[in-house]
Amino acid sequence: MSKHPITSLLVLLVSLAAVPALLAQTRSHDKAAKAAGLNVDALKAMDAAMQKQIDDKQVAGVIGLIGCKGKVGYFEAFGHRNIKADKPMTQDALFRIYSMTKPMVAVTAMSLWEEGKFKLDDPISNYCPEWKNVTVNDGGKKVPVNTPITARHLMTHSSGLSYNKTNVDLGPTTSLKTFSESLARQPLKFQPGTGYQYGYSIDILGRYIEAIEGKPLDVVMRERLFDMLGMDDTEFWIRKSEDLDRVALVYIKDKQNNFHAWNKSAELLEKPSRMMGGQGLVSTTADYAKFCQMFLNKGKLGEASILKASTVELMSQNHLKSIGKVYGLGRTVKKDGFYSWGGAAGTGFWIDPATDSFAVFMIQRWGYKPPTYNVFKKFTAQAIDFEDK
Repeated sequence: MSKHPITSLLVLLVSLAAVPALLAQTRSHDKAAKAAGLNVDALKAMDAAMQKQIDDKQVAGVIGLIGCKGKVGYFEAFGHRNIKADKPMTQDALFRIYSMTKPMVAVTAMSLWEEGKFKLDDPISNYCPEWKNVTVNDGGKKVPVNTPITARHLMTHSSGLSYNKTNVDLGPTTSLKTFSESLARQPLKFQPGTGYQYGYSIDILGRYIEAIEGKPLDVVMRERLFDMLGMDDTEFWIRKSEDLDRVALVYIKDKQNNFHAWNKSAELLEKPSRMMGGQGLVSTTADYAKFCQMFLNKGKLGEASILKASTVELMSQNHLKSIGKVYGLGRTVKKDGFYSWGGAAGTGFWIDPATDSFAVFMIQRWGYKPPTYNVFKKFTAQAIDFEDK
């Protein structure tokens, strides 16, 4: 792993990431919490509430992190990352973050936009010719698009793409280019720019980035984001076999409320044939906190400058006013630049400039929705003393 010049925030994150979960649960909160301006009593209540989520078998394990005023005031792990092996959840645990990949891909794209390598309303077919002659499903008939798909459409899920897998090449050896070509042959759900549909848009944005740069998406993201922020544990696969032990397993539940591991960790050791920008990354709580603090800092963290402040502000605006929706570039936005998103296995984050704070929440579950995230939000709101949004 490479070393980087980092701020006191990053030093704190790195040091905390190595602390066992047991120490985290007995942490007093006083010094770190007060430095971040957090309410210590609310954090102690958070500890009890998170432990109750474990005791009640809502989740196998959970990590919560709260950053405020440039400091990490809360960073705790509870439960297990691997129940059968009796491995406790630790702050350096690796998580499948699924759709929390999307904001990072959008930031990478906007770093290229700042350099003038594309315009938000340019047709993506300028670099990806498979998207030149796209059709739309109009009452069961295929009709030509009125407006070509653009990067803005992709980043706001207004492209007409969905998660319909019919006739889409998702084979184990399929490249991102081939996947994109197969998807482009399917009709869109609606004319680009006229609706909102969550789907493969950011995956195609990843293909667009690859075509512009002439490099694989993972390489571009490491050059423009991960290496610059010291996000050494964030990647589309696990490069070192010894890191496999840190993976938090994804759990499903049976009718008797028992946990069962849903997938295998070993599959993460295989480099994917394509880097899916909408869902593919593995990361840690501390790494994602660096990303959040950078965005909260208007594109900077320590000596690293990822985006201009004006670009962060642009990403945090509503780009779907014309169709009566609210969505920024890469994720949900609300008032005062509030920016958030989550992942399919239950992970989540939010960035709130109004209170100079952010939070990262990590669990791994599938097929059910526990109340744990809402509990975390409730006590975070109390700790920061802001209205729950």
